[in-house]
This record gives sequence, structure tokens and C-alpha cells, in this order.
Amino acid sequence: MPLPSNGEVSCHPNVFGGQDCISPEGRFTSTPNIFGGFDTTSPDGSRSSSHPNIFGGEDTTTPKGTIESKENIFGGKDYRLPSGERIESYPNIFGGQDFRQRDGHVVECRPNVFGGEDCR
Repeated sequence: MPLPSNGEVSCHPNVFGGQDCISPEGRFTSTPNIFGGFDTTSPDGSRSSSHPNIFGGEDTTTPKGTIESKENIFGGKDYRLPSGERIESYPNIFGGQDFRQRDGHVVECRPNVFGGEDCR
């Protein structure tokens, strides 16, 4: 799922077993792949592909490099972006996840009525 860089993201399950997400950048669509992850198409037509890794997370290959994740002690995940930047997530009281970026900015995600989640 894309994280919002500016604005918010709203996602819901699609008929292919993935998600459709709408953000200020446009529509992201994902479908399951044969590796146990998802293939995602971005608004600009670029594609990314994910698969589980040995750390309980997943590796996502994007046109800009690989995003690696692993489980953390807070019940969330730690992410390493292609730039080397790190983001950590942890469960919130709304049943979703909060994503804390290096600069201290927190993106809060909550379940929505469509079975997906809304992030801002």
C-alpha cells in the first residue's frame, strides 16, 4: 500500500484479491502474485512486486530500488527504503497502523467500512 506523501490514501479490496488505493497521486492497483506477495501498478504505469522474506516481512522491488521490511517488537514492521531511510510501524488504538518517519511525522491508518484502510 502506498503511504501518503501529501494528503491521504483510501484503499479497498478488489475482485482480484488485492487492493485498489486512491491517493492524491492517483490510483494504485494490486493483485496477488505466485511468490506469495503482490504485484502493484502505480498511477504512472510503473510496476512493483513483493514477496515474503526470512525476517517475517516482505521485500518489494520497485523501479527506484527494493523496500525491505521485518517485524519489530512493537507488533508492527520496520521498513528500509531504497534511499536508506527507515520507517517504523506499530498498531494504533483504531485497529490500524501508525507509520513513524525519520523526521518524526506520523501517518495514521484506520480500517474503513469497505474492508480496506484510510491513511492520513
